[in-house]
Parts: sequence; C-alpha cells; structure tokens
Amino acid sequence: MIISAAAPDIVADADLYGPDPYDLNFIYPVPKELSTSKLKLVPFIPRLHGEAFLEGTRGKESMFKLMPLALEGPGDFLRCVESFMRRDKLHVLFAVIDTTRPDTTRPTLGGSLAGAIGLIHTVPDALVTEIGPVIVLPAFQRTHVGSHAVGLILRWAFELPSAASPGLGMRRVTWVTGLMNAGSSGLAMRMGLKYEGLMRWACGMPEVEGFPKEGGKPSREGDPLPGLQGRDSLLYAQCWDDWEGGGRELVERAFARVV
Repeated sequence: MIISAAAPDIVADADLYGPDPYDLNFIYPVPKELSTSKLKLVPFIPRLHGEAFLEGTRGKESMFKLMPLALEGPGDFLRCVESFMRRDKLHVLFAVIDTTRPDTTRPTLGGSLAGAIGLIHTVPDALVTEIGPVIVLPAFQRTHVGSHAVGLILRWAFELPSAASPGLGMRRVTWVTGLMNAGSSGLAMRMGLKYEGLMRWACGMPEVEGFPKEGGKPSREGDPLPGLQGRDSLLYAQCWDDWEGGGRELVERAFARVV
C-alpha cells in the first residue's frame, strides 16, 4: 500500500470522521457485508469503527513500522482513511469484524473489530485492483482473521457480477508489500497470490519522529522530497484464470479450516 507522506496533513480535525451521512465514494457499489462463519467485512465508517481501531493499536504503534504510513499520532490513521481512502473513488476500506469474539462495549458491531482491509488503485477500464491496506490488530494476529479477510476480498474482487455471490469481475488483483515484511508476503502466498518481482524504489517511507520505520533507503543529496526515504517492494498477483483454476477452492478451504 502506498500512501503519500503529506496525505494526513490535508484533513482538518473537524473532517476526521468524514461526512455525515457517510459517503463511501467508491466507483463500484459496495456490499453492506461480506462474511464467513467466523468473520465479516463491512464498510469502514470512522464514527462506528474509528474508536475501536485506535483502541486496538494504542501502545502498539510498532505494528506500522514496515508500512508507508505517516502517523505521528492516533488521529492520523483517520486522516489517512479520509484523505487517501474515502476521497479517492478508486479506493475503498472495510472494517474487519471477528464474529467469534463479542465486544460487550460495542454490541452493535456484531463482534470485535480485528483490523481493516481494502482495495486501492482500482482501474475499471482494465479490471485491475490492488489489495491494501491489510491490517490485523495485534490481539487477532495468528488467528483465522487474516486469511478470512483476504479470502473475502479476493472472492468479491474475482467473482462475476452474475455469480451467486456477486463480485466485481476483476481480471487481476495485486498485492504490494515491503521487502522486509515477511508476514505480509507469507499471507499473500498462502492465499494464492503469486510472486511477480521486486520493484526498486517503489514508494516512500516517511521518517516520523517517535514512530521509527524499517526498510527505508536514504535518497541522494538534493532529492526533492527530503525526509522521505525510499522502499523496495515485492509484487504479488492473482488473475482471474488463477482464481478459476484453483484459487477459489484454496480460499474456501481456508474458510473451512477449524484453526
């Protein structure tokens, strides 16, 4: 996922939670819910999910050290949601809800907020999109959450609009992650995406005081973006014929897995 270091600065505090009523502003219709027996994805609405997300990351900001996010404080994630996700018609973000764990303080969620996942850089004319971000909160890592969330996004992206579970009919879905992010690479491959190559200097890694990043590379003297390191990224992808040729069954097996 590539997010400009300047993106969090363009949203005023009064706009952190977006418009009311909330407008997802995605180029395609967005389902109210995508679900398995253990998890559901619903559109990420800051007024409903923002507090739970910030609570789940409080004191654990190191989880973002490999991601190209410019976060100087808890509210900056919501700035990214508003500026980078909602205001761009080619991006959409979902809240990941673990339905096996009730949240007694937020019963209307139908479970516990476990993370966020979305689609970015969608190209309708080519039927191509990218999965991102993929964020699993620390309390839910090494559980079913990551595989179920990614599987639901893949199924929605690849299934045809005429299918029993209607989807977007994408031809190609990509996944971009940092060279050092072994967890992200592992999840991509487990869910059927194939490694396609190394992209050198593919995105920027903002240097934020108090929020150290890993995997950044210093640029040359006189670079027009001082303070923004570079990052090499790994590219993974799955295409419609991969999906039809076994990808769908791999996802269904992940959904059916007991642990």
